[in-house]
Amino acid sequence: MRRRRITTTIMILVVMFTGGWIMWNFKSILRGLTTNRATLEADSADPMLRPREISLTPTDTADRIETWVKTRSGWGVESRSDQNGSVKLHLTRTTRAFRFVDDIHITLSPVGDGTELNAHSQSRIGKGDLGQNARNLKELTRWSEVVCGS
Repeated sequence: MRRRRITTTIMILVVMFTGGWIMWNFKSILRGLTTNRATLEADSADPMLRPREISLTPTDTADRIETWVKTRSGWGVESRSDQNGSVKLHLTRTTRAFRFVDDIHITLSPVGDGTELNAHSQSRIGKGDLGQNARNLKELTRWSEVVCGS
């Protein structure tokens, strides 16, 4: 009888915790089901989803991004265009599970002695990305902090 009470109590606590987590994250879950793009924005609530200033030239930054992408599983460089001191990169990221392809467009613009890194990521198909596009951009901004010291 005592074992049954303990089991019941544990089950109730697990259900309450799970329900609380779902309610707490409902907005994020709903966003993942209805949005298939993410953008680096200066006023983003998430600091990892803000544009970065990098202390390298746009060309050097693009070279480092291309080198980094070659070491990442599922990532690829589709195109690069250099124009008027700015560099635009088109990267792709293929998800592991269902092989969905996301397009990541990066703009590297000269700012003072460095570069502003701005980007957006969008799924090619579907209405929701379950947060994958934001994770793509966060991976890119984490890289910029580690490799370029932004």
